[in-house]
Amino acid sequence: MKKILLTAFASVIAYSISFNALAFVRYEEKHPQKVTEVHMTGYIDYAPFGYVDNPNTLVYGQFHTLFQPMIDQLIADANLKMHYDLQQRTVDDLVQKVRQADIDFMVGAYYQTEMFKGLHLLYPAAVYNPITVFMLPNRINEVKSTEDLKKLKGVRNTNEIFSDFVEKKVAEFNPLEVDSAYKAFEMLFTKKADYIVTSYYNGMLEAIKLGIRHQIAPAKQTLWKIPMFVGISKTSRHRDLISKRLTAWLSNPQNIEILQNNMQKIIKEFEKRYEGVVPPSFGLDKQENISENIDNKLDAQ
Repeated sequence: MKKILLTAFASVIAYSISFNALAFVRYEEKHPQKVTEVHMTGYIDYAPFGYVDNPNTLVYGQFHTLFQPMIDQLIADANLKMHYDLQQRTVDDLVQKVRQADIDFMVGAYYQTEMFKGLHLLYPAAVYNPITVFMLPNRINEVKSTEDLKKLKGVRNTNEIFSDFVEKKVAEFNPLEVDSAYKAFEMLFTKKADYIVTSYYNGMLEAIKLGIRHQIAPAKQTLWKIPMFVGISKTSRHRDLISKRLTAWLSNPQNIEILQNNMQKIIKEFEKRYEGVVPPSFGLDKQENISENIDNKLDAQ
């Protein structure tokens, strides 16, 4: 009897040790004590998906992105020290750094797009980047379908990065190409172009910055919606840590709603920051002066 009791007691002790050890391991996985240093990157001039203060200077300011709630949760859950690597000026350079594992992951990668080839994309997609056209309000009803766009002259800002599929579709419109949002809007307002092909959110924020949000009209329907993913280096030593935690986070519909809410917050911040900005004339004042001078000469004759 004594032997049986000792055996049972030993079993209870062993079970208790095993249970406590298991609980300890689980606790460690959820809340690591050791700080891990991770490097991430994103767009430096593509609000709201990613942007920095003073993007055209050698000294960047703070990095902003609609993905920040996701990044903050990753930092808290995995006990990370996050380094924001933004030194390279082109997205190509930054993606190459991720491929080489100099940077662990980036936010805002596109599926089946050569630029992001070689990155491990996390599913589901974090957000969608809707592509549309902006026109002058009195002309927006001219476009009922994409076939109507082919009959008109479009323009696009080549600094906007689309997926390869959308790039091919946009190329069918044969748009003029400029290297800034300002130049695209200038061509629209001076009637050198009938519409701008742009991503809705970035185009809207650029219009807000210029003070012309209410002087342009987006198409009522989206042309395409590009899913935007988190892209992770396949050779990063932190790949599993980042992948498992972010995949779980992105699989929660409530978290996707958090990202959408953060996007709206960024838009409101832009509206407040640029409230009262004087819209550019886009050279229209010069054209009006030229017309006025011609009229004056004709009257004098």
